[in-house]
Amino acid sequence: MTLPREGSSSASKPVAAPPQEAEDGLIVVRRPRLEYGDGGAMWRLAIESGVLEENAEYTYHMFSHYFGETSTVAEVDGRAVGFVAGFRPPYRQDSLFVWQIAVDESVRGRGLAAAMLHGLIRRLSPRIHYLEATVTPSNEPSTRTFRGIARDLDTGVSEEILFPGDRFHGPSHEDEVLFRIGPIDPERVAEYALRQEQQAAANGIRNLHKVVDS
Repeated sequence: MTLPREGSSSASKPVAAPPQEAEDGLIVVRRPRLEYGDGGAMWRLAIESGVLEENAEYTYHMFSHYFGETSTVAEVDGRAVGFVAGFRPPYRQDSLFVWQIAVDESVRGRGLAAAMLHGLIRRLSPRIHYLEATVTPSNEPSTRTFRGIARDLDTGVSEEILFPGDRFHGPSHEDEVLFRIGPIDPERVAEYALRQEQQAAANGIRNLHKVVDS
């Protein structure tokens, strides 16, 4: 979440993100912007997750600036509550590699991780055909999320060790298993989005997430 910070190295104070026309409590999913201070918010969410490895705040400012198209942030009433940091590997431009996902404790259980991933896939379709990420065997929530994305889009998912645990220095580290979802059919992407809207309407409930590209 966005918190006041002392001793920031930023040359100027971040400007507030433009207000979205959203109901109270609605989660807005959008592109991260350096000028909105999203890099700092992403870093705070990563630290406060308690499970993501700690990285320099600079890393998240870099993602918000250079990889905004392949990343996303989620906010409620202007407060950051989640993010996905990703990029397209230079030698495999038809793929989106997800480096980190974080969801604030206050909004867990609302399907936000999957919603952010589906929003990214929709934004990048039809340019990408595969979604990739590494997941440790003990991370059951992420495993369920990525397998669920494959089911949602009626496609396959392969799982194989990419980085063996013994490659890492320091304390013992689990294997990093590469999940590769695809091929992703653009028609399936559009069909899933429509299905979600129709289901919400049929159940008489509002969609909990609003995906925007601004």
